[in-house]
Amino acid sequence: MITTDNILDKFSGVALWCSADIEATDLANAASVAIEKNIPCMSVAPGSVSILWPWLENKNVKIFSRFYFDSQNKDGINLISENINQVFKHGADGTQIFVSMRDLNEFVSQLYLIRDDLFFNKDVFIGLDINEIGPFDWPTVFEAIKKMRATGLTLAMTRDDGDKSDFVGRIYAALSYLDEKKENIPLHFVCGVNETRIEQAQRLIQAMRPEMVGQAKFFINI
Repeated sequence: MITTDNILDKFSGVALWCSADIEATDLANAASVAIEKNIPCMSVAPGSVSILWPWLENKNVKIFSRFYFDSQNKDGINLISENINQVFKHGADGTQIFVSMRDLNEFVSQLYLIRDDLFFNKDVFIGLDINEIGPFDWPTVFEAIKKMRATGLTLAMTRDDGDKSDFVGRIYAALSYLDEKKENIPLHFVCGVNETRIEQAQRLIQAMRPEMVGQAKFFINI
């Protein structure tokens, strides 16, 4: 199942991203790899939390359950809130809630008032597609993170345009904003199994905000 041993051994801060349709046996194997290689956290679909938790209880591997907010769904926030409560009862340590850039402010305005009740002593990362974030959008992004009092920001690279990609420029802009504001907001990345993007992000963080290196996580698909 694991075909990314070189990445797990090569980079620090690597985390595991398990697909929504992963089999229970593969999930157990992934948990074993996480324990063996001191992986800090795993991202799974809500239905996988109860299966994974017995393997990782007291193992210092955090379980993140991921959700997706859709502004077109009138029951979106209520449904997400109910499901988040359920995964916490089943052992999740935190959540990743992915939102489109256009829905970010609406999402935060609906959820921030119940943030403390819903996420008491739990992590919550807001997830965005990095390709949707324009050069002047970072103040909006980080202000939303602060209003929500989220644990941090997860940046997903849903497509890679190769040499035409502005991945490095976008990460540079994000770090420049945080440096200018003297703020430290943990950044997580979803880069598939793309070693180049992981290395680029790590080098930028090391060069611009070395104090944030230990907080950065890079989720790779398994």
